[in-house]
Amino acid sequence: MRIGVNLYPTVGGSGYLATRLGQELAHKGHIIHFITYQRPFSLMWEQTKGVHVDLVDSFDYPLFKATGSPYTMALTSKIIKCTKDSKLDIIHAHYAIPHAMAAYMAREIVGIPYVVTLHGSDVHTLGQDPAYKPVVKHTVEKADAVTAVSEFLKKKAHEELGIEREIHVIPNFIDTSKVAHLNGVRLYVESGCVGLRKEEEAVELNPEEKILLHASNFRQVKRVVELVEIMRIVVDHFPEARLIVAGDGPTRIEVERKIEALDLCNNVHLLGVKSNMQEIMCSADMFLLNSTLEGMPLVLLEAMSCSLPVVTTPAGGIPELVRPGKDGAVTKGFEQEEYAQVIIELLENDEKRKKLGQAGRKRVEDSFSAERVVKMYEKVFEDVVSK
Repeated sequence: MRIGVNLYPTVGGSGYLATRLGQELAHKGHIIHFITYQRPFSLMWEQTKGVHVDLVDSFDYPLFKATGSPYTMALTSKIIKCTKDSKLDIIHAHYAIPHAMAAYMAREIVGIPYVVTLHGSDVHTLGQDPAYKPVVKHTVEKADAVTAVSEFLKKKAHEELGIEREIHVIPNFIDTSKVAHLNGVRLYVESGCVGLRKEEEAVELNPEEKILLHASNFRQVKRVVELVEIMRIVVDHFPEARLIVAGDGPTRIEVERKIEALDLCNNVHLLGVKSNMQEIMCSADMFLLNSTLEGMPLVLLEAMSCSLPVVTTPAGGIPELVRPGKDGAVTKGFEQEEYAQVIIELLENDEKRKKLGQAGRKRVEDSFSAERVVKMYEKVFEDVVSK
């Protein structure tokens, strides 16, 4: 098949999943056209046969100064052009806003069928806003097929967006042959700077030092500020514990100020956006995710695939991935004291951390591998194209 893919190309779960899915489909012989406004972040360091990037035209005009250029129209026009020039069979719209609308308009004009994948905030947060909800509901309802990355999102789409049609649940996935534990690397902190070093070279490491890791886009629902507050409790019990935070986003300034206010400059370190997350994960002792709302977080899949034990909350679709006490530690609620206590208990028990890491890896291999999940997308596409 020749598949056009609408996605957000920046760092984030939906764009990362869309890019990886496109690459996996290309490996299986399909032709993929990523139709977006810049080269996807995940493709910056990779070239894949059968993968093309078609950039949406940008046009500045004084009339658009107050409202911004109408991207959805430009995206629709690019989909139409790609459909004609490259003889696309189907459009896959990742994240409903605005991609479902653009795909819907393209189908109305040139008849190209489209599939929408719901990822999270396009259903439970942004999709609920009156500014978008009527269009999201209509363009999802009228799609040739709809998928969601968790049962939680499927339920939200039915109950809160008012979607009545069938929604296929296809979870996020990881290529477990590539994302796995790497031996011999370790994070170190030297003169306030964080880096990676081979274990045999890191002779100055304190064996009591434990590295906790968090990675996100620093949105409010990720509660990175609260995670810093949790670290104050943890550090009071384990002075050698360090929290390494990868990523960037809206609450970064608040996070920096909270680190200073709580006197945690020697225990909490901000890395910014990194491309070598696998190495970073494999050099940590524990991964932390403290969200209030999630669809099916890819970052947890990555951590678990690296055999890194995870501590998370029961937010959204997380319990569909991490079974409490089996594949990782899941708090009962969202209180800071409870979360901190779970971290402290695991820091005190090396054997339990190791077992949870191993169990998390097996969970991903059994249920969330690329080999298993990509076939599910192929089946949906084939059913749509054959109609």
